[in-house]
Amino acid sequence: MIVRYQHPYAAFRQFDREFERLVRLGFGRGAVQYSLRADVYTEGEDLVVRAAVPGVSAEDVTVELEGRRLSITAERKARESAEGDRYLVRGLSAGSFRREFTLPEGIAAEQLGAEVADGILTVRVTGAVKPAPTAQRIPVTGAPVEIEAEAKDAETE
Repeated sequence: MIVRYQHPYAAFRQFDREFERLVRLGFGRGAVQYSLRADVYTEGEDLVVRAAVPGVSAEDVTVELEGRRLSITAERKARESAEGDRYLVRGLSAGSFRREFTLPEGIAAEQLGAEVADGILTVRVTGAVKPAPTAQRIPVTGAPVEIEAEAKDAETE
């Protein structure tokens, strides 16, 4: 008798793949949203967000600021197929990509700048990083603890 081990979550993974396949069949590839891969770091007093948007032109990228929420949306369009074209392998995904970030309080749209170059979207928020306040030492007062005196009293009894 052959016993085959199946991971307990294998059925969930299969369900997830099947669900995504059905969504693509029913609504087309453009209906599926993917998350943008991004780096967020500081340069001096500026906050910088760099997101990978390969194959996306600047016209297909939207950067919005609503309150403290920075939203980046990009859309990669599928290649128009000419009559007689036949794909042997199709690995480039088309669809929309979205990512949101929470910015510090008090950021205005005038502080943001965005550009796309070489498949990388760079969003710079000038003056977003405020210098940290310097730590100040507060003196602590109190009576000293006398542990040794209590131990000697206990030995004499």
